[in-house]
Amino acid sequence: MKKAEKRGRPKTLEREHVLQTALMQYWGVSPTDVSIGEICKLTGASKPGIYREFGSDDGLKCAALESYRSLALLPLFDILKRDQNFAAAKAALVAFTTQDREALGVPSGCLFVAMRAQRDSLGSATGERVDQLRDEVLDAYMVWIETAKSKGECSAQIPTDAAALYFDAQNGGAMRMQKEGVDKATIATVLRYAFKMIE
Repeated sequence: MKKAEKRGRPKTLEREHVLQTALMQYWGVSPTDVSIGEICKLTGASKPGIYREFGSDDGLKCAALESYRSLALLPLFDILKRDQNFAAAKAALVAFTTQDREALGVPSGCLFVAMRAQRDSLGSATGERVDQLRDEVLDAYMVWIETAKSKGECSAQIPTDAAALYFDAQNGGAMRMQKEGVDKATIATVLRYAFKMIE
């Protein structure tokens, strides 16, 4: 029996290649300064192919942000959930934030921080996902801080929501310094002194 032929044009777009290229471009350059056309040049994909696969520029950015969550935010959540004392967790956060990006083969800074800063210039789906991830990050910090308070490792006088925002702000500041070319040892020192404020 003859195998039925599929109708339409064959699918030639390599989704993962396009997605990883977009992720690195948004991360290394800017999520609002990289066009679909530029992604096409870098990957050899066509605009119609990208739109078929991701729906829109907004869809591609949203997919890239989801990949970034797996790559950079899940390890952060893992640190906050580990069975370790508050001081050890803070040291782990400093080490994670100041990793050698060149050795890892990833850009400096943080795509999530950049997208938060450019929230109003993003598409609706990406903007909504940015908001959801911000809530997820703050919730993770709050659970961690509440756990530390219950063990007597963190002052109960510090409002948990304020402490979560403080840690989140320090991370954002570290990512901006990294983009500005501040060396990782200096950033680590800044973070260690900043984190001592929450004890």
